[in-house]
Amino acid sequence: MTFKNGKGLFSDRVLPLMAILSSIFLLFCILAAPSEGAEEGLTPPPTRKEEVKETLHGVEIRDPYRWLEDAANPETRAWVKAQDDYAESILGGLPNRQAVARRLAELLKVESVGVPRERNGRLFFTRRLPDQDLEAICMLRGWEGNAEVLVDPNTDSKESRLSVNLLDISPDGSLLAYGVRQGGQDEVEVRLLNVEQRAPLPDRLPPGRYHRISLAHNNRGFYYSRHNSDGPRLYFHALGSDSSNDTEIFGKGYGADKIVVPTLSEDGRYLLITVLHGSAASRTELYFQDLAGGTGIVPLVTEIPARFLGEFGGDQLYLHTNWDAPRGRILVVDLKNPSRQNWKEIVPAGNTTIRSFSAIGGRLIVNYLNNALSEVKVFSATGKRLKDISLPAAGDVKEISGRWNDKGAFFSFTSFAVPPLVFFYNFEKETPFLWKRPKTPIDYDRFVVRQVWYDSKDKSRIPMFLLYASGTPMDGSNPTLLTGYGGFNQVMTPTFSALALVWVENGGIFAVPCLRGGGEFGEEWHRAGMLEKKQNV
Repeated sequence: MTFKNGKGLFSDRVLPLMAILSSIFLLFCILAAPSEGAEEGLTPPPTRKEEVKETLHGVEIRDPYRWLEDAANPETRAWVKAQDDYAESILGGLPNRQAVARRLAELLKVESVGVPRERNGRLFFTRRLPDQDLEAICMLRGWEGNAEVLVDPNTDSKESRLSVNLLDISPDGSLLAYGVRQGGQDEVEVRLLNVEQRAPLPDRLPPGRYHRISLAHNNRGFYYSRHNSDGPRLYFHALGSDSSNDTEIFGKGYGADKIVVPTLSEDGRYLLITVLHGSAASRTELYFQDLAGGTGIVPLVTEIPARFLGEFGGDQLYLHTNWDAPRGRILVVDLKNPSRQNWKEIVPAGNTTIRSFSAIGGRLIVNYLNNALSEVKVFSATGKRLKDISLPAAGDVKEISGRWNDKGAFFSFTSFAVPPLVFFYNFEKETPFLWKRPKTPIDYDRFVVRQVWYDSKDKSRIPMFLLYASGTPMDGSNPTLLTGYGGFNQVMTPTFSALALVWVENGGIFAVPCLRGGGEFGEEWHRAGMLEKKQNV
């Protein structure tokens, strides 16, 4: 794969898939020859209108199709079937439809493995096999051998439509916390598993919206945050007890617009409480508690109008913040002497954006965005730059996994035409090696990724990624699918999409701009697409 900007490329980000899917097949319909059996003059099924009027805030609203909101109504079901039949009458005979379906199946039905977490010599990760619809939770003893399946929703998902996700593993690797989701619900049920015995524990949390599970040392219980009707609350659950009696330890007074997240230090001594002001976390509050010292909850950041996200490293708390640094910087706080006048800046702000960081192996792994492309650098605990991690090409580094006492870090890497790869970076050898690569039938050298820039209406320069097959003439004659998203501090990077790949294999051009409202260029870029500036998006 070639990157037309002086670099080579590989990458991945969550795109609005439904929009892409509908757009792709709509464009295939436009470009493909008409079905031989299609009736001339065929029109869409009619949709009944009814007179519905109401006044909201002094404005009269007319809603003639409100009856369609009742999905259980037989008339609604009949309308849906008629629309489906009409669409099938047009799409069913497209000459290239079956070929597209086969190619999508080749790209989607491949093994998918998540970034592992190491505990006591074991690797825990999620995996979906080519013939499976859902991810299972697996464990590998050491680095080689066959993975053991711990939780597999594929065994009964046809009846119950269950899916699972990995929440946390105890420091000794003996206890696993995972979430169970029914269908497409937002709520999950939290369950625990004894790893050695493969036995579920009776401790469960009822379906709800949880924001993190942090298992305590000695398997005595866990901290968790639940979003209640009156706002987020932080609790501690003692193993073997009834969850209805769990102790509320933080959150009173916070409304539903806040999110509370608990984080335990690796040694179990400290508890960090992060309060997010909204899902984009344009502002946060931080509190911590010395559990070993038996002290109360201490406020660390409460009134600074900026974002602070923390990770423990021994008795130090490292903070990624945009306070006086729109593109981010990293501070260190000595938890034995946490007064603000003692905070130190160890990774200063620069021309590139700090997307995230991880405290691993006594080092700081900092994931930068340079024009929406990942650059990963390793710093010492005091902020000395040690090494730049070499990546296969220009692309997107997603999750970075590891703990303060580990000997290396796992991370994922992806590109438009490359499914997520999982690497392990060994601190002693100072080199990444490929731990997992899906067997996907893709000729990487066939594709080109190019970054271009254009002027927005207010003359702001906006970058945009283009994906196309090598040799495709860039003369305006090719069908082009453009999709973008700007909001909530999310970033649009070159990310694997089977749908986009099929599109460009058939002669199309795929375009993804980095719109304001996202986080590609720091907080100023984010705020330039918010509220009264949303028109910029």
